[in-house]
Amino acid sequence: MPASSRSKRVLLYSHDSFGLGHVSRCRTIANAIVEADPNVSVLILSGSPVIGSYEFRSGIDFVRIPGVVKLIETGEYDSANLRVGVEH
Repeated sequence: MPASSRSKRVLLYSHDSFGLGHVSRCRTIANAIVEADPNVSVLILSGSPVIGSYEFRSGIDFVRIPGVVKLIETGEYDSANLRVGVEH
């Protein structure tokens, strides 16, 4: 089915780049959504540097946004590579 004929859209946001659990869960959820309704397109929004190494089935794609990392010492979030602050 061409992507242009998909009428329903879902956006998933994987917020934490500490480990692979959040991205893996988003991928599992996206797969379940598309399996339940092939007319749905799912977009995963993530700052994970490894999201591009995952394989995604038809109807699922991702956008990598600038990475944010959780600082182990404080639990605060900071920009991974850009010289910008993180607003709360």
